[in-house]
Amino acid sequence: MNDKFKGLVLGLSLGVMLTGSVAYASGTQIEVYFQNIKYMFDGIVKTPTEEQGQGFIYNGTTYVPLRFVSEALGKEVQWDGDTQTVWVGKKVDMAAVVATYEGGQVTRGDYEKFAYILRMTNPQYGAKEPDDAFKQYVINQIIASRIINSKLNETDRAEALESADKQVAEAKSFLDARAADMSKQGITESDIRNYVQGVVATQTWLDSTADEPTVKAAYDQAVANNDESIISASVRHILIMKEDDNGKARTEAEISQKLKEVQDKLKNGGDFAALAKQYSEDPGSSDNGGLYTNEPVVKWTDAFKKATISLELNKISDPVETEYGYHIIRVESRTTRSYDDVKETIKNQLIDKNYNQFMTKELPALIDHVDLPK
Repeated sequence: MNDKFKGLVLGLSLGVMLTGSVAYASGTQIEVYFQNIKYMFDGIVKTPTEEQGQGFIYNGTTYVPLRFVSEALGKEVQWDGDTQTVWVGKKVDMAAVVATYEGGQVTRGDYEKFAYILRMTNPQYGAKEPDDAFKQYVINQIIASRIINSKLNETDRAEALESADKQVAEAKSFLDARAADMSKQGITESDIRNYVQGVVATQTWLDSTADEPTVKAAYDQAVANNDESIISASVRHILIMKEDDNGKARTEAEISQKLKEVQDKLKNGGDFAALAKQYSEDPGSSDNGGLYTNEPVVKWTDAFKKATISLELNKISDPVETEYGYHIIRVESRTTRSYDDVKETIKNQLIDKNYNQFMTKELPALIDHVDLPK
């Protein structure tokens, strides 16, 4: 074969052999027409050498030499016959170790597959080029997934794998739509299954750290501590905002005058609900006489929450300032929420706490070395 045809060619199978104006691919003869194509790079003419190859036309499409175009742009081109891969630019060793940890290591290939699947299944990660923080996050997730998986017993590990198989099957249409791109990245269905199995294994382990006895013990402790997380209250309030209806900031004198007017009427026996309908600027409660019924106090802003917990029942408060304005509050009832009402919240809080503790304390102590991929 003539040396001038050795250049790698875009769009043409690497198995194609060119000779004269005839090429053979998979036993089929095809005709190609070589052209003296003019190449402009930022307004500068560049001409391929014989070693880089020349452009040609096949079946109405113009093909240009990959090696020439890449090298003209300052990119090296390499061919890896073992993996049937063309490398443009720096060749990446997928077997290179990018992290070591107690009991194992993470290769560049492990990193690339996990990062691709993470970005494919979580669009928020695909919006920008990966930075060092993202790379470290991916490596941490790989190692954490492996370590957590090793914590599971055989039964839980088998159930996690079974769940992963089911989820992959249910996601078939999603994966089929991305099959071509996945293939280009060397991602197989097995890689997807391993990723999902790691996610399920992590959730399984976290659930085990917040089982029923653990959650119940946390609830009992919260009750003993009169913790705000298990308190509900029925509250009436009248809100005077710091801005008027037109969004103009009120002066301290204006606010004080409105508050005093409300307080004086309350002291003279005025009906709280009626005054709330007349004066309160809280659109969520004014029509209801300023009433919030049996609400978890944790949903309220700190100053309002503190007053609700500490106020004597049915006593009218002094004005309480929050970011919304000034509140005159009356707590009508306060109760401890039942275990059944809050157990899912407590469980999720424990899971978050255990996961954060594992990721910020236990995991770093198990990682020996990280060399972030370039």
